[in-house]
Amino acid sequence: MDAEKIVSIAMKEGFDEAVVNISEASEKYLKIANSKIDSVVDKRGISGSLFITKKNRVFFTNIEKVDEAHVKSKIKLAKSMVERLPPKEDYYGIAYGPFKYGKSSGYDKEIKEREELVSEFAESSIEGAISQKGTERSKVYGTVYTEYIKSELVSSGNVHAREDRTVLRMSMRQINGGTSFQDFALSRDAKGIDPYEFGKRVGEMTKSVSGVGRIKSGNYDIVYAQSPGGALLSNINTMATIGSIETGSPLKGRMGKAVAAAGVSIYDDRTRRDSVEHSEYDDEGHPTQKTGIIVNGKLRSYLHNTSTAIKYMAESTGNAGLVEPSAGQMVLTHKKRRKDLEELIREVKRGILITNTWYTRFSDYLAGNFSTVPRDLAVYIEDGERKFQIRQGDAESMVGIRISENILRMLQNMELAADDTKQSTSWDSEGASYFMPSVLVRDSQVSTA
Repeated sequence: MDAEKIVSIAMKEGFDEAVVNISEASEKYLKIANSKIDSVVDKRGISGSLFITKKNRVFFTNIEKVDEAHVKSKIKLAKSMVERLPPKEDYYGIAYGPFKYGKSSGYDKEIKEREELVSEFAESSIEGAISQKGTERSKVYGTVYTEYIKSELVSSGNVHAREDRTVLRMSMRQINGGTSFQDFALSRDAKGIDPYEFGKRVGEMTKSVSGVGRIKSGNYDIVYAQSPGGALLSNINTMATIGSIETGSPLKGRMGKAVAAAGVSIYDDRTRRDSVEHSEYDDEGHPTQKTGIIVNGKLRSYLHNTSTAIKYMAESTGNAGLVEPSAGQMVLTHKKRRKDLEELIREVKRGILITNTWYTRFSDYLAGNFSTVPRDLAVYIEDGERKFQIRQGDAESMVGIRISENILRMLQNMELAADDTKQSTSWDSEGASYFMPSVLVRDSQVSTA
């Protein structure tokens, strides 16, 4: 059953509005353990979602199967549920088309059809990781993930949108003696990642510093690689959604004010054709756009869907979220730049290079206060040089330090970025990806175990 027919059935049941999204996906997931291919999982399926309203009562549910009997049972359930809900007084409707969309970036036939692709990428990345002198006996762990998605979105608001896209994601952690390092690579097509070079860089990082040492608690300049920096700062896009502003966000009440260093800009941009998050439309079919949340240090915009835009007499930013607006793709830029990571390090008199984090938690979300725990490779920097790998204890992959900061203070102290922006992610960012350079943040509070 296609999305258009499901919308038709829903509207015949007396709903005011309906939005249906049906996706057909094929996924391959390969796991690397002890430098060998451990397992390959192949999954295929069709599923969807149903959003309906009745007299300002709003209900959303997943559609696990798209056969007629299951769909009708879901619509019947939705009808019984929506009648029990209180009206959402500040709900103002879905997007009404028709809309013109930009050209979709399409899908990569190689990712969609070549069964052996994930194995070839895994083998090549392992080969690259152990190709460096001194890494031959290291242990490599990681994943290679591919996905082909064919989706159709139809609404009672005269919206009919379709897209086909592919995704390739790689993660690799290498353990070489007492050093571990993890990195990520993402692309919409197979040509966007050289698996051997990706593995080679991971191998180079595990042997980039010799010696292990300890540091004392205090304030340090921090150089964040793309993955951990993006994992922290992609929170800004979520904090900029109007739902977060209403419930409590450090960006509330700061429109037009300086919230970051003068050269820093953060965008929400799913229109980038090289992004794995790319889409020409949001969850209600409204065209996506590039939205400047922070532009040259000043807060410029919040993120809206159609309903919240009407409520606040604004314009939709193409960020539905049907229940509430949702962030899309974070892109960070900085006007003050250096050539590469090494040039950022040369700017540091006393600091730390952070390559991975986990367990980021906000102790005061409204204020923006957070703490995060670095893991894997963390390097003490002194007078512009890497001195030693920080290791406060003996646990593998653990560093033994904690960074406690405020996310706006982090932005305000972001002095420089490198010309090494890449699309990255982190398991600590709940699957979100971002375009992020390495950055230098001055004067951050670090405590030791």
